[in-house]
Amino acid sequence: ITVLSGKDREKKGMKNMKNLKKMFALLLAMVMVLGMSTLTAFADTTGSITITPPTNTEAGQKNDYKIYKVFDAVASDKGISYKVMDSKKDVALPAGFVTDAAGNVIHGTKEADGSVTPNTATELTSEEIAAIKAYVGSDVAVATATSFGTDSATATGLAAGYYFITTSTGTVVTIDSAKPNAQVNDKNVIQKPTKKITEAAYKDADGNVVNSGSLDTNGQNALASVGMTVKYEATVTKTKGAKNYIFHDKMDDGLTYNNDVKVYLGADEVAAANYDTTKANGDTITVKFTDAFIQSLADNTVITIKYSATVNSDALTVDPAKNTASLSYGDNNSVIKTTDTPKVYNAKFTVTKQDGNGQALAGAGFVLKNADGKYYNLTNKVVTWVDDIANATEYTSGADGAVPAFTGLANGTYTLVEKTVPAGYNKAADSTFTIEAGDYTKQNLEQASTVINKAGTELPSTGGMGTTLFYVVGGILVLAAGIMLVARKRMSSR
Repeated sequence: ITVLSGKDREKKGMKNMKNLKKMFALLLAMVMVLGMSTLTAFADTTGSITITPPTNTEAGQKNDYKIYKVFDAVASDKGISYKVMDSKKDVALPAGFVTDAAGNVIHGTKEADGSVTPNTATELTSEEIAAIKAYVGSDVAVATATSFGTDSATATGLAAGYYFITTSTGTVVTIDSAKPNAQVNDKNVIQKPTKKITEAAYKDADGNVVNSGSLDTNGQNALASVGMTVKYEATVTKTKGAKNYIFHDKMDDGLTYNNDVKVYLGADEVAAANYDTTKANGDTITVKFTDAFIQSLADNTVITIKYSATVNSDALTVDPAKNTASLSYGDNNSVIKTTDTPKVYNAKFTVTKQDGNGQALAGAGFVLKNADGKYYNLTNKVVTWVDDIANATEYTSGADGAVPAFTGLANGTYTLVEKTVPAGYNKAADSTFTIEAGDYTKQNLEQASTVINKAGTELPSTGGMGTTLFYVVGGILVLAAGIMLVARKRMSSR
Protein backbone atom coordinates (compact mmCIF):
# COMPACT_ATOMS: atom_id res chain seq x y z
CA ILE A 1 0.00 0.00 0.00
CA THR A 2 1.60 3.31 -1.06
CA VAL A 3 0.91 6.69 0.52
CA LEU A 4 2.92 9.91 -0.08
CA SER A 5 3.01 12.97 2.15
CA GLY A 6 0.72 15.86 1.19
CA LYS A 7 3.67 18.00 0.05
CA ASP A 8 5.17 15.20 -2.06
CA ARG A 9 1.82 14.35 -3.64
CA GLU A 10 1.36 17.98 -4.81
CA LYS A 11 4.93 18.11 -6.10
CA LYS A 12 4.92 14.85 -7.98
CA GLY A 13 1.30 14.98 -9.18
CA MET A 14 0.45 12.99 -12.23
CA LYS A 15 4.07 12.76 -13.26
CA ASN A 16 4.70 9.88 -10.88
CA MET A 17 1.34 8.14 -11.25
CA LYS A 18 2.75 5.50 -13.57
CA ASN A 19 5.58 4.70 -11.16
CA LEU A 20 3.18 4.59 -8.23
CA LYS A 21 0.96 2.08 -10.04
CA LYS A 22 3.95 -0.11 -10.78
CA MET A 23 5.07 -0.08 -7.18
CA PHE A 24 1.55 -0.78 -5.95
CA ALA A 25 1.26 -3.77 -8.25
CA LEU A 26 4.56 -5.05 -6.91
CA LEU A 27 3.38 -4.66 -3.35
CA LEU A 28 0.17 -6.51 -4.02
CA ALA A 29 2.27 -9.42 -5.19
CA MET A 30 3.65 -9.57 -1.67
CA VAL A 31 0.42 -10.41 0.10
CA MET A 32 0.92 -12.74 3.03
CA VAL A 33 -0.99 -16.00 3.49
CA LEU A 34 -1.11 -18.72 6.16
CA GLY A 35 -2.01 -16.44 9.04
CA MET A 36 0.19 -13.42 8.24
CA SER A 37 0.34 -10.45 5.92
CA THR A 38 2.58 -7.61 4.85
CA LEU A 39 1.65 -4.06 3.98
CA THR A 40 3.14 -0.57 3.78
CA ALA A 41 1.93 2.59 5.46
CA PHE A 42 2.96 6.16 4.78
CA ALA A 43 1.86 9.49 6.19
CA ASP A 44 3.32 12.98 6.61
CA THR A 45 4.85 11.75 9.86
CA THR A 46 2.98 8.62 10.91
CA GLY A 47 0.24 6.41 9.52
CA SER A 48 -2.28 3.83 10.66
CA ILE A 49 -3.48 0.37 9.74
CA THR A 50 -7.10 -0.67 10.25
CA ILE A 51 -7.85 -4.40 10.17
CA THR A 52 -11.33 -5.82 9.59
CA PRO A 53 -11.78 -9.30 11.12
CA PRO A 54 -13.26 -12.26 9.22
CA THR A 55 -16.90 -11.95 8.20
CA ASN A 56 -17.99 -15.00 10.21
CA THR A 57 -16.45 -13.85 13.50
CA GLU A 58 -18.65 -14.70 16.47
CA ALA A 59 -20.02 -11.85 18.61
CA GLY A 60 -17.55 -10.88 21.31
CA GLN A 61 -14.73 -12.95 19.81
CA LYS A 62 -11.31 -11.43 20.41
CA ASN A 63 -8.71 -11.27 17.62
CA ASP A 64 -5.22 -9.97 18.40
CA TYR A 65 -3.00 -8.59 15.62
CA LYS A 66 0.73 -7.93 15.95
CA ILE A 67 2.46 -5.64 13.47
CA TYR A 68 6.15 -5.92 12.65
CA LYS A 69 8.23 -3.63 10.48
CA VAL A 70 10.13 -5.51 7.78
CA PHE A 71 11.63 -2.75 5.56
CA ASP A 72 11.91 1.02 5.63
CA ALA A 73 10.16 2.96 2.86
CA VAL A 74 11.51 6.09 1.14
CA ALA A 75 9.72 8.41 -1.32
CA SER A 76 11.68 9.94 -4.20
CA ASP A 77 10.99 11.45 -7.61
CA LYS A 78 11.23 7.93 -8.99
CA GLY A 79 8.49 6.57 -6.71
CA ILE A 80 8.69 4.50 -3.57
CA SER A 81 11.66 2.39 -2.68
CA TYR A 82 12.19 -0.05 0.14
CA LYS A 83 15.37 -0.21 2.17
CA VAL A 84 16.87 -2.63 4.62
CA MET A 85 16.49 -1.33 8.16
CA ASP A 86 19.67 -0.49 10.04
CA SER A 87 18.90 -3.21 12.58
CA LYS A 88 18.94 -5.77 9.75
CA LYS A 89 22.05 -4.69 7.85
CA ASP A 90 23.86 -7.90 8.78
CA VAL A 91 20.86 -10.22 8.30
CA ALA A 92 20.27 -12.06 5.05
CA LEU A 93 17.11 -11.01 3.25
CA PRO A 94 14.19 -13.42 3.35
CA ALA A 95 13.85 -15.81 0.40
CA GLY A 96 12.24 -14.14 -2.58
CA PHE A 97 13.66 -10.68 -1.80
CA VAL A 98 16.83 -9.16 -3.23
CA THR A 99 18.48 -5.75 -3.43
CA ASP A 100 19.32 -3.92 -6.63
CA ALA A 101 22.46 -1.87 -7.35
CA ALA A 102 20.98 1.13 -5.53
CA GLY A 103 20.26 -0.90 -2.40
CA ASN A 104 16.49 -1.03 -2.97
CA VAL A 105 14.67 -4.15 -1.74
CA ILE A 106 12.80 -5.91 -4.56
CA HIS A 107 10.53 -8.93 -4.53
CA GLY A 108 12.19 -10.79 -7.36
CA THR A 109 15.29 -12.56 -8.59
CA LYS A 110 18.83 -11.25 -9.04
CA GLU A 111 20.32 -12.26 -12.38
CA ALA A 112 23.94 -13.24 -13.05
CA ASP A 113 24.75 -9.76 -14.40
CA GLY A 114 23.51 -8.13 -11.20
CA SER A 115 20.19 -6.94 -12.61
CA VAL A 116 16.92 -7.72 -10.83
CA THR A 117 13.80 -9.24 -12.36
CA PRO A 118 10.66 -8.39 -10.33
CA ASN A 119 8.36 -11.25 -9.33
CA THR A 120 4.82 -10.70 -10.64
CA ALA A 121 3.19 -13.45 -8.54
CA THR A 122 0.04 -12.35 -6.70
CA GLU A 123 0.85 -14.34 -3.55
CA LEU A 124 3.97 -15.22 -1.66
CA THR A 125 4.89 -18.87 -1.51
CA SER A 126 4.80 -20.76 1.78
CA GLU A 127 8.61 -20.79 1.72
CA GLU A 128 8.71 -17.00 1.36
CA ILE A 129 6.22 -16.62 4.18
CA ALA A 130 8.32 -18.81 6.44
CA ALA A 131 11.39 -16.82 5.43
CA ILE A 132 9.77 -13.47 6.34
CA LYS A 133 8.66 -14.91 9.66
CA ALA A 134 12.21 -16.04 10.35
CA TYR A 135 13.56 -12.66 9.19
CA VAL A 136 11.37 -10.85 11.70
CA GLY A 137 12.42 -13.45 14.23
CA SER A 138 12.40 -12.25 17.81
CA ASP A 139 11.77 -8.62 16.89
CA VAL A 140 9.34 -6.81 19.11
CA ALA A 141 6.10 -5.85 17.40
CA VAL A 142 6.03 -2.11 16.65
CA ALA A 143 2.28 -2.05 17.23
CA THR A 144 -0.65 -4.22 18.25
CA ALA A 145 -4.36 -4.04 17.55
CA THR A 146 -7.32 -5.99 18.92
CA SER A 147 -10.75 -6.54 17.44
CA PHE A 148 -13.90 -7.79 19.17
CA GLY A 149 -16.54 -9.51 17.12
CA THR A 150 -16.77 -7.91 13.69
CA ASP A 151 -15.52 -4.50 14.89
CA SER A 152 -12.29 -3.36 13.24
CA ALA A 153 -8.94 -3.04 14.99
CA THR A 154 -6.65 -0.04 14.35
CA ALA A 155 -2.94 0.52 14.97
CA THR A 156 -1.69 4.12 14.82
CA GLY A 157 1.62 5.97 14.94
CA LEU A 158 3.30 3.82 12.26
CA ALA A 159 6.33 5.19 10.42
CA ALA A 160 6.68 4.70 6.65
CA GLY A 161 7.54 1.10 5.92
CA TYR A 162 6.67 -2.36 4.74
CA TYR A 163 4.88 -4.25 7.51
CA PHE A 164 4.19 -7.81 8.48
CA ILE A 165 1.02 -8.72 10.44
CA THR A 166 0.38 -11.85 12.44
CA THR A 167 -2.93 -12.81 13.97
CA SER A 168 -3.90 -14.76 17.05
CA THR A 169 -6.50 -16.65 15.02
CA GLY A 170 -4.06 -17.95 12.43
CA THR A 171 -6.23 -16.47 9.72
CA VAL A 172 -5.38 -14.80 6.41
CA VAL A 173 -4.97 -11.04 6.22
CA THR A 174 -4.95 -9.34 2.83
CA ILE A 175 -4.62 -5.81 1.47
CA ASP A 176 -7.48 -4.06 -0.26
CA SER A 177 -6.65 -0.35 -0.44
CA ALA A 178 -3.85 2.19 -0.95
CA LYS A 179 -4.78 5.11 1.25
CA PRO A 180 -2.73 7.05 3.81
CA ASN A 181 -4.57 5.12 6.48
CA ALA A 182 -4.23 1.56 5.27
CA GLN A 183 -7.28 -0.68 5.28
CA VAL A 184 -6.64 -4.40 5.65
CA ASN A 185 -9.20 -7.21 5.49
CA ASP A 186 -8.73 -10.44 7.38
CA LYS A 187 -10.37 -12.42 4.59
CA ASN A 188 -9.99 -15.93 5.92
CA VAL A 189 -13.28 -17.63 6.71
CA ILE A 190 -12.97 -20.28 9.41
CA GLN A 191 -15.55 -22.84 8.37
CA LYS A 192 -18.14 -23.94 10.88
CA PRO A 193 -17.89 -27.59 11.92
CA THR A 194 -20.76 -29.81 10.79
CA LYS A 195 -22.59 -32.51 12.72
CA LYS A 196 -25.09 -35.23 11.77
CA ILE A 197 -26.53 -38.59 12.82
CA THR A 198 -25.62 -41.47 10.52
CA GLU A 199 -27.30 -44.43 12.25
CA ALA A 200 -29.69 -45.34 15.05
CA ALA A 201 -29.88 -49.07 15.85
CA TYR A 202 -29.77 -51.75 18.51
CA LYS A 203 -27.34 -54.57 17.81
CA ASP A 204 -26.72 -57.93 19.42
CA ALA A 205 -23.41 -59.09 20.86
CA ASP A 206 -22.26 -60.11 17.35
CA GLY A 207 -22.99 -56.69 15.89
CA ASN A 208 -26.11 -57.77 14.03
CA VAL A 209 -28.90 -55.18 13.85
CA VAL A 210 -31.78 -56.50 15.94
CA ASN A 211 -33.99 -53.45 15.47
CA SER A 212 -33.41 -49.96 14.22
CA GLY A 213 -34.89 -46.50 14.33
CA SER A 214 -35.12 -43.91 11.60
CA LEU A 215 -33.38 -40.65 10.71
CA ASP A 216 -33.97 -37.77 8.34
CA THR A 217 -31.93 -37.49 5.17
CA ASN A 218 -29.95 -34.57 6.61
CA GLY A 219 -29.18 -36.48 9.80
CA GLN A 220 -30.55 -33.75 12.07
CA ASN A 221 -33.44 -35.76 13.58
CA ALA A 222 -33.80 -39.41 14.53
CA LEU A 223 -36.31 -41.72 16.17
CA ALA A 224 -34.57 -44.28 18.35
CA SER A 225 -35.77 -46.55 21.12
CA VAL A 226 -34.13 -46.33 24.51
CA GLY A 227 -30.96 -48.43 24.51
CA MET A 228 -30.21 -47.90 20.82
CA THR A 229 -26.79 -46.70 19.69
CA VAL A 230 -26.78 -43.43 17.77
CA LYS A 231 -23.77 -42.83 15.52
CA TYR A 232 -22.51 -39.34 14.71
CA GLU A 233 -20.18 -37.77 12.17
CA ALA A 234 -18.70 -34.31 12.58
CA THR A 235 -16.38 -32.50 10.17
CA VAL A 236 -13.73 -29.85 10.60
CA THR A 237 -12.20 -28.10 7.58
CA LYS A 238 -8.55 -27.06 7.65
CA THR A 239 -8.17 -23.50 6.35
CA LYS A 240 -5.15 -21.31 5.66
CA GLY A 241 -3.04 -20.57 8.67
CA ALA A 242 -4.92 -23.03 10.87
CA LYS A 243 -3.53 -23.53 14.34
CA ASN A 244 -4.66 -24.73 17.76
CA TYR A 245 -7.65 -26.62 16.36
CA ILE A 246 -9.80 -28.16 19.11
CA PHE A 247 -13.13 -29.87 18.43
CA HIS A 248 -15.73 -29.82 21.21
CA ASP A 249 -19.00 -31.72 21.64
CA LYS A 250 -21.48 -31.49 24.49
CA MET A 251 -24.30 -34.05 24.82
CA ASP A 252 -27.56 -33.78 26.74
CA ASP A 253 -28.21 -36.11 29.68
CA GLY A 254 -30.44 -38.31 27.49
CA LEU A 255 -27.33 -39.62 25.71
CA THR A 256 -24.40 -41.60 27.10
CA TYR A 257 -21.15 -41.18 25.16
CA ASN A 258 -19.54 -44.52 24.28
CA ASN A 259 -15.91 -43.29 24.46
CA ASP A 260 -15.20 -44.40 20.90
CA VAL A 261 -14.12 -41.25 19.04
CA LYS A 262 -11.93 -41.75 15.96
CA VAL A 263 -10.64 -39.37 13.30
CA TYR A 264 -10.53 -39.96 9.55
CA LEU A 265 -9.19 -38.39 6.39
CA GLY A 266 -11.54 -39.81 3.81
CA ALA A 267 -11.72 -43.55 4.49
CA ASP A 268 -8.34 -43.63 6.23
CA GLU A 269 -8.18 -43.55 10.00
CA VAL A 270 -5.81 -40.95 11.45
CA ALA A 271 -3.22 -42.19 13.92
CA ALA A 272 -4.17 -41.37 17.50
CA ALA A 273 -0.79 -39.66 18.00
CA ASN A 274 -2.10 -36.75 15.92
CA TYR A 275 -4.74 -35.75 18.46
CA ASP A 276 -5.51 -35.78 22.16
CA THR A 277 -8.93 -36.70 23.59
CA THR A 278 -8.47 -35.44 27.13
CA LYS A 279 -11.80 -33.78 27.94
CA ALA A 280 -11.90 -30.05 28.46
CA ASN A 281 -14.19 -28.63 31.13
CA GLY A 282 -17.83 -28.89 30.14
CA ASP A 283 -17.17 -31.13 27.14
CA THR A 284 -18.51 -34.60 26.54
CA ILE A 285 -15.91 -35.04 23.79
CA THR A 286 -12.73 -33.05 23.15
CA VAL A 287 -10.40 -33.66 20.20
CA LYS A 288 -7.28 -31.48 20.29
CA PHE A 289 -5.27 -31.78 17.08
CA THR A 290 -1.51 -31.30 17.00
CA ASP A 291 -0.41 -28.29 14.98
CA ALA A 292 2.05 -30.49 13.11
CA PHE A 293 -0.83 -32.65 11.85
CA ILE A 294 -3.09 -29.72 10.94
CA GLN A 295 -0.37 -27.82 9.14
CA SER A 296 0.62 -30.92 7.17
CA LEU A 297 -2.80 -30.88 5.49
CA ALA A 298 -3.66 -29.02 2.31
CA ASP A 299 -6.04 -26.11 2.69
CA ASN A 300 -9.73 -27.09 2.60
CA THR A 301 -8.98 -30.65 3.70
CA VAL A 302 -12.00 -32.10 5.51
CA ILE A 303 -11.34 -33.98 8.75
CA THR A 304 -14.11 -36.39 9.80
CA ILE A 305 -14.71 -37.21 13.46
CA LYS A 306 -16.83 -40.28 14.25
CA TYR A 307 -18.29 -41.35 17.59
CA SER A 308 -21.47 -42.75 19.12
CA ALA A 309 -23.79 -42.49 22.09
CA THR A 310 -26.43 -44.71 23.68
CA VAL A 311 -29.95 -43.40 24.26
CA ASN A 312 -30.45 -43.64 28.03
CA SER A 313 -33.79 -41.86 28.39
CA ASP A 314 -37.23 -43.17 27.51
CA ALA A 315 -38.79 -39.69 27.85
CA LEU A 316 -37.66 -37.94 24.68
CA THR A 317 -41.05 -37.31 23.06
CA VAL A 318 -41.29 -33.54 23.41
CA ASP A 319 -37.83 -32.97 24.90
CA PRO A 320 -35.34 -34.69 22.56
CA ALA A 321 -31.73 -35.40 23.44
CA LYS A 322 -29.42 -32.94 21.67
CA ASN A 323 -25.71 -32.36 21.28
CA THR A 324 -23.86 -29.39 19.88
CA ALA A 325 -20.37 -29.02 18.45
CA SER A 326 -17.87 -26.18 18.13
CA LEU A 327 -14.32 -25.52 16.98
CA SER A 328 -11.86 -23.43 18.96
CA TYR A 329 -8.75 -22.14 17.22
CA GLY A 330 -5.92 -19.64 17.39
CA ASP A 331 -3.98 -18.24 20.32
CA ASN A 332 -7.09 -16.86 22.04
CA ASN A 333 -9.11 -20.06 21.68
CA SER A 334 -11.60 -18.26 19.49
CA VAL A 335 -14.75 -20.33 19.02
CA ILE A 336 -17.00 -20.95 16.06
CA LYS A 337 -20.12 -23.03 16.66
CA THR A 338 -21.87 -25.40 14.32
CA THR A 339 -25.40 -24.56 13.26
CA ASP A 340 -26.20 -28.30 13.35
CA THR A 341 -27.94 -29.64 16.44
CA PRO A 342 -28.97 -33.26 15.85
CA LYS A 343 -31.96 -34.34 17.95
CA VAL A 344 -32.91 -37.84 19.11
CA TYR A 345 -36.56 -38.61 19.89
CA ASN A 346 -38.48 -41.64 21.10
CA ALA A 347 -42.19 -42.28 21.53
CA LYS A 348 -44.65 -43.69 24.06
CA PHE A 349 -48.08 -45.31 24.03
CA THR A 350 -50.50 -44.81 26.92
CA VAL A 351 -53.50 -47.04 27.78
CA THR A 352 -56.58 -46.32 29.91
CA LYS A 353 -58.79 -49.23 30.98
CA GLN A 354 -62.59 -48.92 31.42
CA ASP A 355 -65.58 -51.20 31.78
CA GLY A 356 -68.69 -51.13 29.60
CA ASN A 357 -70.13 -48.27 31.66
CA GLY A 358 -67.08 -46.01 31.18
CA GLN A 359 -65.80 -46.63 34.71
CA ALA A 360 -62.14 -47.26 35.54
CA LEU A 361 -61.28 -50.92 35.57
CA ALA A 362 -58.32 -52.31 37.50
CA GLY A 363 -56.43 -55.54 37.02
CA ALA A 364 -56.15 -55.67 33.23
CA GLY A 365 -52.63 -56.55 32.03
CA PHE A 366 -51.23 -55.54 28.65
CA VAL A 367 -48.20 -56.40 26.53
CA LEU A 368 -46.99 -54.82 23.28
CA LYS A 369 -46.13 -56.67 20.09
CA ASN A 370 -44.18 -55.33 17.10
CA ALA A 371 -44.67 -55.99 13.40
CA ASP A 372 -42.34 -59.01 13.60
CA GLY A 373 -44.56 -60.66 16.22
CA LYS A 374 -42.08 -60.10 19.05
CA TYR A 375 -42.92 -58.64 22.44
CA TYR A 376 -41.73 -55.45 24.15
CA ASN A 377 -39.31 -55.85 27.04
CA LEU A 378 -37.94 -52.85 28.91
CA THR A 379 -35.09 -53.73 31.27
CA ASN A 380 -32.50 -51.29 32.65
CA LYS A 381 -33.52 -48.60 30.15
CA VAL A 382 -33.03 -50.85 27.16
CA VAL A 383 -35.91 -51.88 24.89
CA THR A 384 -35.57 -55.34 23.39
CA TRP A 385 -38.08 -57.55 21.60
CA VAL A 386 -38.55 -61.14 22.78
CA ASP A 387 -40.22 -64.16 21.21
CA ASP A 388 -42.02 -65.51 24.27
CA ILE A 389 -44.97 -63.52 25.64
CA ALA A 390 -44.04 -64.85 29.07
CA ASN A 391 -40.88 -62.70 28.94
CA ALA A 392 -42.68 -59.58 27.79
CA THR A 393 -43.01 -56.51 29.98
CA GLU A 394 -46.63 -56.48 31.18
CA TYR A 395 -48.26 -53.34 32.53
CA THR A 396 -51.44 -53.60 34.64
CA SER A 397 -54.21 -51.04 35.09
CA GLY A 398 -54.62 -49.52 38.52
CA ALA A 399 -57.72 -48.45 40.42
CA ASP A 400 -57.95 -45.35 38.24
CA GLY A 401 -57.81 -47.45 35.09
CA ALA A 402 -54.42 -46.04 34.11
CA VAL A 403 -51.85 -48.39 32.63
CA PRO A 404 -48.13 -47.43 32.79
CA ALA A 405 -47.02 -46.14 29.37
CA PHE A 406 -45.00 -48.25 26.95
CA THR A 407 -42.08 -45.83 26.60
CA GLY A 408 -38.86 -45.43 24.66
CA LEU A 409 -40.30 -46.60 21.33
CA ALA A 410 -38.85 -46.04 17.88
CA ASN A 411 -40.94 -45.74 14.75
CA GLY A 412 -42.99 -48.77 13.72
CA THR A 413 -46.37 -50.49 13.84
CA TYR A 414 -47.35 -52.05 17.17
CA THR A 415 -50.20 -54.16 18.52
CA LEU A 416 -51.58 -53.84 22.05
CA VAL A 417 -52.54 -57.23 23.48
CA GLU A 418 -54.55 -57.78 26.66
CA LYS A 419 -52.73 -60.61 28.38
CA THR A 420 -54.53 -60.60 31.74
CA VAL A 421 -58.32 -60.16 31.73
CA PRO A 422 -60.07 -58.98 34.92
CA ALA A 423 -62.32 -61.64 36.44
CA GLY A 424 -65.90 -61.43 35.19
CA TYR A 425 -65.00 -59.48 32.04
CA ASN A 426 -64.50 -60.33 28.42
CA LYS A 427 -61.04 -60.01 26.80
CA ALA A 428 -60.67 -56.83 24.78
CA ALA A 429 -59.83 -57.05 21.10
CA ASP A 430 -56.23 -56.33 20.09
CA SER A 431 -55.60 -52.78 18.85
CA THR A 432 -52.91 -51.56 16.46
CA PHE A 433 -51.19 -48.17 16.21
CA THR A 434 -48.30 -46.76 14.16
CA ILE A 435 -45.51 -44.33 15.10
CA GLU A 436 -44.57 -42.66 11.85
CA ALA A 437 -40.93 -42.03 10.91
CA GLY A 438 -40.07 -38.39 10.28
CA ASP A 439 -42.99 -37.07 12.34
CA TYR A 440 -41.74 -35.44 15.54
CA THR A 441 -45.04 -33.95 16.66
CA LYS A 442 -46.55 -34.69 20.05
CA GLN A 443 -49.57 -36.19 18.29
CA ASN A 444 -47.36 -38.86 16.72
CA LEU A 445 -44.94 -39.43 19.58
CA GLU A 446 -47.43 -39.48 22.46
CA GLN A 447 -50.31 -41.68 21.33
CA ALA A 448 -53.01 -43.05 23.66
CA SER A 449 -55.94 -45.44 23.63
CA THR A 450 -58.90 -46.33 25.86
CA VAL A 451 -59.61 -50.07 26.04
CA ILE A 452 -63.04 -51.30 27.17
CA ASN A 453 -63.89 -54.63 28.78
CA LYS A 454 -67.54 -55.72 28.95
CA ALA A 455 -68.86 -57.65 31.95
CA GLY A 456 -70.05 -61.24 31.68
CA THR A 457 -68.75 -64.33 30.00
CA GLU A 458 -69.24 -64.33 26.28
CA LEU A 459 -69.34 -67.82 24.84
CA PRO A 460 -67.13 -68.35 21.83
CA SER A 461 -68.85 -68.27 18.45
CA THR A 462 -66.06 -69.78 16.42
CA GLY A 463 -63.37 -72.36 16.92
CA GLY A 464 -63.88 -75.85 18.39
CA MET A 465 -67.50 -76.77 19.00
CA GLY A 466 -68.34 -73.38 20.49
CA THR A 467 -72.07 -72.67 20.90
CA THR A 468 -72.81 -75.21 18.16
CA LEU A 469 -72.50 -77.95 20.75
CA PHE A 470 -75.22 -76.39 22.86
CA TYR A 471 -77.49 -75.94 19.88
CA VAL A 472 -76.98 -79.57 18.83
CA VAL A 473 -77.54 -80.90 22.33
CA GLY A 474 -80.57 -78.68 22.73
CA GLY A 475 -82.01 -79.89 19.44
CA ILE A 476 -81.49 -83.51 20.40
CA LEU A 477 -83.23 -82.94 23.71
CA VAL A 478 -86.19 -81.26 22.00
CA LEU A 479 -86.41 -84.08 19.48
CA ALA A 480 -86.19 -86.72 22.22
CA ALA A 481 -88.93 -84.95 24.15
CA GLY A 482 -91.11 -84.96 21.07
CA ILE A 483 -90.54 -88.63 20.46
CA MET A 484 -91.31 -89.44 24.06
CA LEU A 485 -94.49 -87.39 23.90
CA VAL A 486 -95.68 -89.21 20.76
CA ALA A 487 -94.78 -92.53 22.29
CA ARG A 488 -96.77 -91.78 25.45
CA LYS A 489 -99.83 -90.81 23.44
CA ARG A 490 -99.70 -94.05 21.49
CA MET A 491 -99.35 -96.05 24.65
CA SER A 492 -102.26 -94.25 26.30
CA SER A 493 -104.47 -94.88 23.25
CA ARG A 494 -104.00 -98.59 23.62
